[in-house]
Amino acid sequence: MATITTTTAANFIPEVWALDVIVAAESALVLAPLVYRADSQVKQKGDIIHFPQISELTVSTKTQGNEVTPSAVTESEVTVTVNTWKYVAFEVEKITQVQSQYDLRSLYTKKVGYQAAKDIDTTLAGLYSSLTSTDVGNYGVDIGDSSIISCQQRLNEVDAPQDERYFVIKPSQQAAIQKLDKFTYASAIGQFSQASPVQRGPNNRYLWGDIYGDPVYVTNQVTTTAGTPTQTHNLYFHKEAFVLALQQTPTVRHSFWHKDLSDLVTIDWIYGTNTLRSTFGVELRS
Repeated sequence: MATITTTTAANFIPEVWALDVIVAAESALVLAPLVYRADSQVKQKGDIIHFPQISELTVSTKTQGNEVTPSAVTESEVTVTVNTWKYVAFEVEKITQVQSQYDLRSLYTKKVGYQAAKDIDTTLAGLYSSLTSTDVGNYGVDIGDSSIISCQQRLNEVDAPQDERYFVIKPSQQAAIQKLDKFTYASAIGQFSQASPVQRGPNNRYLWGDIYGDPVYVTNQVTTTAGTPTQTHNLYFHKEAFVLALQQTPTVRHSFWHKDLSDLVTIDWIYGTNTLRSTFGVELRS
């Protein structure tokens, strides 16, 4: 007696392709909306933005009968050079478009848009090395309560405004903070019927919550340096620590190449970044 199995009947069993596709996992992109934005100042023309700095004047004691002596003022500036021009391009041959059950051009265009945002966030995260306030914490050691408090102390000491300050940390450090009893135990935070502030942030998958009044963002875009141990450069900063001038937002262009019989899609963006107030940020090491 012949037995029909899935092996012998393989030619009659179709392979089914899902209607949805699995897009590569994407890191949380958070830094661009948190820093000082100078987009409008280069939207029309220009490649360098000058930020004049106003220093404090000297307070002098007035002696009766003597003239006042004006303070000698020599000011400096911070410049942002808008010269970073990036792009991503891909090509889909016509036969592929015709035979595929997926709209590949649209799917890859969405993915390329993410790559543009990721590039800008990565550049901003790399500005940690230009901060001049004393670094906090040690490489290879998880963030603790004392490090968090020291970060806030550093910015208080340079008179950074209390509002618009942010923590940007790696997921590993989010896990480390969650292990601290004072941020999770109801007996420590005085909330028996509510979750801890660091466990429940607004409806934003990147904003985890807040610690001591400052928002905490979690992202894999935090810069790391390979070594023993791995150096993780988390950030605590005021908005004016960094500046981003996005002269051209990511722009998609599409054309049909007759010589290749294919669709060519490019997306390009132009921007510049710099440290605006170097004392207004701290590298939070872990």
